[in-house]
Amino acid sequence: MKCKNYLFFRMEVLNQFRKIKYLGFILFSILVIQSCGEKQNGTKKDEAMNKLNPALQERIDLYAPVNITADISKLSANEQKVIGLLIEAGKIADEVFWKQTAPSAIPTRDSLRKLNTAEARQALDFVMINYGPYDRIDDSKRYLGIGPDKRPEGGNFYPLDMTKKEFEDFIKNNPQMKDDFESQYTVIVRENGLLKAIPYHKAYPEVFKIAEKLEEAAKYADNPSFKTYLIERAKALRTDDYFNSDMVWMDIRNSNIDVIIGPIENYEDAMFNYKTAYEAVVMVKDEVATKELELFNKHVKDFEDRLPYDKKYIRKQVGSGTQINFVNVLYFGGDCQQGTKTIACSLPNDPKVREAKGGGKNSMYKNMMEAKFDKIVVPIAEKLLEPEQAKFTNKKAFMTFVTLHEVSHTLGRGYVFGNDALSVRKALKERYSAIEECKADILGIYNQKHLFDMGIFKSDDLKKAMATYLPGLYRSIRFGAEEAHGKANLIQLNFLFEKGAIMKNSNGKFVINEDIFFEKCAELAKLVLTIEAEGNYKKAGEILEKYGKVNKDIQDAIDLLKSIPRDLNTTYKM
Repeated sequence: MKCKNYLFFRMEVLNQFRKIKYLGFILFSILVIQSCGEKQNGTKKDEAMNKLNPALQERIDLYAPVNITADISKLSANEQKVIGLLIEAGKIADEVFWKQTAPSAIPTRDSLRKLNTAEARQALDFVMINYGPYDRIDDSKRYLGIGPDKRPEGGNFYPLDMTKKEFEDFIKNNPQMKDDFESQYTVIVRENGLLKAIPYHKAYPEVFKIAEKLEEAAKYADNPSFKTYLIERAKALRTDDYFNSDMVWMDIRNSNIDVIIGPIENYEDAMFNYKTAYEAVVMVKDEVATKELELFNKHVKDFEDRLPYDKKYIRKQVGSGTQINFVNVLYFGGDCQQGTKTIACSLPNDPKVREAKGGGKNSMYKNMMEAKFDKIVVPIAEKLLEPEQAKFTNKKAFMTFVTLHEVSHTLGRGYVFGNDALSVRKALKERYSAIEECKADILGIYNQKHLFDMGIFKSDDLKKAMATYLPGLYRSIRFGAEEAHGKANLIQLNFLFEKGAIMKNSNGKFVINEDIFFEKCAELAKLVLTIEAEGNYKKAGEILEKYGKVNKDIQDAIDLLKSIPRDLNTTYKM
């Protein structure tokens, strides 16, 4: 019998792990053991090993297992073929994301896959949820494997030993390379001691396979506008030039199917917020839900005109091209699947496309929203809100808020006022995502008051909106205080507490002060909208420093929610 090397993963839980704030301070070592092929057999040993890791299991159990499904039986044979090919393309995009998120992500995952022990299977569950050994909702701390104690700020987009200063100094000394280095579609590497930018299509050869799958899907696409998009998106993936494909994507009409695929969001790059991460969403349109809430499309211009800040910042051309589509997700991959799951998006992010089309496309993931409302939002409301207000927590109000959140991403300025060459994203750098998410949230609730003033909403609708908004904030705060949505929600909570719009009663339950709530929402909206309009990096930092923190009241509330799932586990279900 030939001798082989077997990797055994051993987790040692510190004896005092229950006494420290962050459970699961786990020492995870990879031991290379010389063996003569003797298999590790025996259920009892596996069970004993599994008992060594209660802290890791606790992290896994924060995600409620959910089977997200969608009915495609009414789609044509060709449409179902298209979906199959898009899912294949999505799985490849998912693999690219694994490369981008952290240097240790793929080695840790693949090493665990080779093992067949209860301990390894448990560790793999954690890794598959978080896309690596770092806990997405515990400040990106490493829970197993080897590597930095926290997920690198720059993911795997930059050399691990590169500092922000080195990057910025290099650009100062080499201004001709600025565009390439700050591009959303380049990886920065170190070559012969010097920094170098490599385009995504060269750094990730898999993108050519994605392009081939999209072109194959286009052959079966009966909808002409969707067929054109698939062909244009394939070209974009091969060149890293996404403008034309984004423009065409906005022109898709009457298609039962849609897909978001490619490098989209900048959240993974916490160092500069420059680099985009790959993701894939394959979805089928829900016609009934789309028609129910299509009225919001008619009022985008009204929302823009009523933004509560200096009227000189109000854009004159906005809203004519804004779309709202309710869809059901068939496949999630990459950035939108890691850790906390996306429930909606407003794209394209390119402000040039939004300006040209008069808005963006808002895709609302109906089956994901419904699952999160039932399993997370309702239990939070019951724990935290005064019962007289908690009873107004409402699923349709949750979907309305999420929809208006995405619509609100299209409001305000995409470029700094007076400088059409400088996008707000670039001006605010790593502070942009949290400020932008705060803007979308606070306008998402504020604009419901406009709908009431216009006679579209009733007073009960406003009560439902407020009662659903607060537990929604705590839902996202538990994603982690360092995550963009978590920071955004901390800003809102702390600001509204400070202004008296949210209070605590003698029973420790939260009460929304309905008399001043929307007035104070307008104050916060003015603050963040002005920061974006002016591209005020310093002011953004001041707001994050003052309001983007977990205080005692917020922490006490979070502690009350320990029994409620943080998010959904769809890892093996989609």
